[in-house]
This record gives sequence, structure tokens and C-alpha cells, in this order.
Amino acid sequence: MGNSVSTCKPRCPDCCLDCCPCCCQIKNEKPTIKRKTCTSIYNYASRTTLDLELKKGDILEIMGENEYWLYVRRRTAKGKGIIQEEGYVPINFVKPVDSLEAQPWYFEDVKRRIQAKRCLMRPQNNEGTFLVWKSEENDHYYLSVKNSPHARHYKIKQGEHNKDFFLIQHTTFKTLPELIEFYSKSQNGLCVKLNQPCVKLDQPTPPTLSFQLDREIDKKSLTKIKKLGSGEFADVWQGKWNGTTDVAIKEFKEVSPNIRTEIEIMMNLRHERLLQLYAICTTVKPFCIVTELMNNSSLKNFLMEHREKQDIELSLMMDFAIQITEGMIYLEDKIVHRDLRADNILLTNMQSCKIADFGLAQFVLTGNRRLSSDDRVPVKWMAPEIFEDENYTSKSDVWSFGILLTEIVTYGDEPYPGQDKLTCIQGIQRGKRMARPAGCPEALYDIMLQCWRTNPTERPTFTELQEKLVALIHVLQLE
Repeated sequence: MGNSVSTCKPRCPDCCLDCCPCCCQIKNEKPTIKRKTCTSIYNYASRTTLDLELKKGDILEIMGENEYWLYVRRRTAKGKGIIQEEGYVPINFVKPVDSLEAQPWYFEDVKRRIQAKRCLMRPQNNEGTFLVWKSEENDHYYLSVKNSPHARHYKIKQGEHNKDFFLIQHTTFKTLPELIEFYSKSQNGLCVKLNQPCVKLDQPTPPTLSFQLDREIDKKSLTKIKKLGSGEFADVWQGKWNGTTDVAIKEFKEVSPNIRTEIEIMMNLRHERLLQLYAICTTVKPFCIVTELMNNSSLKNFLMEHREKQDIELSLMMDFAIQITEGMIYLEDKIVHRDLRADNILLTNMQSCKIADFGLAQFVLTGNRRLSSDDRVPVKWMAPEIFEDENYTSKSDVWSFGILLTEIVTYGDEPYPGQDKLTCIQGIQRGKRMARPAGCPEALYDIMLQCWRTNPTERPTFTELQEKLVALIHVLQLE
């Protein structure tokens, strides 16, 4: 779908771009200026009649842009003529032509070996599947290759002034694509000849439903398809927006201050490790929020599915924990989540974590962060200061994270096995802590105990927890 054009069209209705009436050119742009070109790295299905449907590899001219969306033109040869189509596309679906980021084998979001391994170990990947990524630790490029049942990692070295790329000194290449092409034809010391790029099962999440940035949408644009879950205060549905876009719809059974806070919080958050809010419906009851749809359920369910075989490597378990710290570092100075547990961590198709369910969350700098009689809280994840009617802080979330670590390492077991809630609370107040779970390394249990220190100020920050978990993987050589 797209808008076939042959002449200048009138100003786009409700256009959010800084554009002039003629073809959505950037304001004050001179016609003689050569426009930037980009290429689509994912397919994109049109969401509105003003979108441009993309196929991976399309070459596009950028006509206008804002923070999240581009207005682009595509020229396609047809017979003896040229068809021109224009429309809106999400900015995170395209990359500059001939850039490294546009290569199908380059994974811009991968920063650590364990992330590369998680991607390569997907069942859709065959022997010799590979990807290239850049380490956040040393700023070097790495080539990672699937050599069943392992992922092999090769540091890509660079010559003087970073001009040449090579794996072995006597075979150098001027560009990374040249290096990849060579090792796709010749094994030349690698564990296996490069076969095909690693699958990319996750597409970027457009930050809004369309180029129109207004978060409030007409409830009639939503269609509920299948109920995914039901709670005391809300039902969650799989649905569609505008008949085109898969979404999750959280429909509240009543309006309360907590609901308004949840909406306000989610409208102010944007991070790859947090569930993305698309829109809200608050003009007609029942209120609802619209988010990206996660097809793979929760981390809790994923762990329980593997409980019988217990076939998740500890390094991959720790990768889940590290991903969660990434999201919590973003939240740490802004929001206390107050419900951090495996049930509220959702997984993408590539097993990336997204923190969800902000129904109990509160802003750090405003509002009452104590429990209210209306709050239905997960007692076994609560820090001892909460039982003393003190404020939740980010260090209370750290305590919950320590409990979440036990869920991960036990394949989703309930915390404090065999204890009811009252016994659990009494034990915590007396200084008792959960015993080391079976199969949990001493070093990991020590991190849990640090999360469970009675004095909140003595607990580590999420940044410190991330460093400890990354170090744990290195120490135990789990990669």
C-alpha cells in the first residue's frame, strides 16, 4: 500500500512532520539539495492509508522527518516508466544506504557475547549461521558463528588507523562486507564456513501507532480478538488497531488513581527493555491502554516450559537477568515498579526481555509510595521495609530482583517454597532469608543475599547488579 504520485499533493491531513504543502518537503528545503537515501531493513505493512508499505531492501528518498517517522519516496521502474510512491514509515525500520547497520548480518543491538549466543542458538539457525556485533566492553567488532552446539566468537582486528579488517594478519580487507564475503566462500581457519546471516525474528517497535503523535485514540478503532488474561482490575486482550496492526489492549474494570498513574507513567517511558505504550482510550469508559503485542508470553511461563528438561544454560539464564537490569537502570531514578517478578517480564520472539505491568508503579519524586489498602501486592517479593509501612524505593525493587533471580534459576518455582505468606513475612522481619536454591552457584547466591540486605542503602544499585552479573558470566566461563 502507498500513495502513487505524479503531481504535488495538498498538505497531508494532521501531518506531524515539519513540512511544506508540496510533497511534504522539509520546511525551507531547497529543491536543488540532494535528499538522503536509505534502505528498509525490515518489511513494513501499512497501518494507515498514508503509510508506505515496505519490503526489505527498498531504496527510499527521505522527504521529511520527525523524531519517530519519515516521509519517504520510492521510485520503481514499471514498463518504460517510473512509478513514484510516497508515504510514512517508522524511522527505526530503515538505515542509510550502504551503511554497516543496513547489512543483514550486522546486529546493532547486540553488545555482549552472551547476546550473540542467544541469537545464534535459535532453532531457525543452521550450522554456519553468523552475525557481526560491536562490544560495549572494548569497542571492537566480533564475528560470532554457530558451530553446534556452540557459538564461536572471533575478534575482528583492525590495522593502523582502523583502515583494514582481519581475523588473521596476512588476510586483510578494506571493509567488513569484504571480510564476510571472503569467509562465506572459504573457511580459512574458521570453525566452519559462513553460511547465512542469523535470523532477525524481532522487528523494531514503532513508538506510536501512526505518524499522528496524539496518544488518545478513538476506541472504535480497536477490535478485541482474544482474551489473554484477566485480573481483579483489568482484562488483557489481543486485538487490532485500525484493522491493520496487532496490539494488546488492557481494559480496566474501574477508574482509580492507580490507573491514572499507570497511564501517566507509561506515557513517559521509552526503552527497549520496557513494554511500549502505543495509545490510550480515556474519553469513554471502560478506560484502556494499547501496547505492543508480545506473542511469547512471560519469562515465568518460558521457564516453566523448560522445567522438566532443565535445558537452559546458566549463562542464558543470567542473560535474562542482565536484560532486566538494563530496563531497571533506566527506571531507577524515575519510577519504582513495585511488582518486579518473572510473571511481569515478557519475551520477544528472540527471547529479549521487556518489563511490563506498571499497575503498581509510582513516580520516585511525587506521590505516596507506601502501600494502600487497595493495593494487591506480591507479598513474597516485598522488601522488609514495606512491612514497616515505609516508602518503596528503587532499593525495594532491588530486593524483588533478588527474588526474581531465584525464579530464573529454579525454572519458575514459587519463592519461599512450602511457606505461606504470613510465615514468609515473619521470617523476613526476623532476618531469615531464602535458602540457596538447588543448582544455584555460590557466587549467584551471594548476589541474591546482597539484594536482601535489611538496610536498603546497603543493597547494590541496578548498575552494580548488572556489573556483578556480567562478571559472574566471565568468572564461571559460562559463555
